[in-house]
Amino acid sequence: MRQAVVADSSVFICGKDLEGDLVTVPGVEGELLDIASRMRLQISGARIEAPSREALARARAGAEMTGDAAALSEVDLALLAKALELSARLATDDYALQNAALHLGIEVETVAMPRIRKVLKRTERCSACGRPVEGDECLVCGTPRRKRISRGL
Repeated sequence: MRQAVVADSSVFICGKDLEGDLVTVPGVEGELLDIASRMRLQISGARIEAPSREALARARAGAEMTGDAAALSEVDLALLAKALELSARLATDDYALQNAALHLGIEVETVAMPRIRKVLKRTERCSACGRPVEGDECLVCGTPRRKRISRGL
């Protein structure tokens, strides 16, 4: 049996041919706005399957650990979960999705963009004192939060 590949909408938008059994999630079809990409989905023979609740919970937890949860849509989380569930490669150009996938040990194949070079952990930091911020402002000094990327995990 060939390895499964979970395909993001960029696969069908760009028309990339992938090696393996093609799988995607129901939300991807809604992201395909033009007739050409919808036709590519139909003729690709891709299975359209929703991930299990357990896989979705694992994907969400992984995205929260890397700080990517806020940048990922429900469709992105479903793709991540399906790749986890099937132990499949994930084909996407979305950098936040790649980051979360690599953190979870999922192999990533890009469609048209270069692959991310390092796995990152996104954190919210106070721009004044540098302490971690979880709300809208720093509990220590009251400064509004801003996003910062920490290199590596």
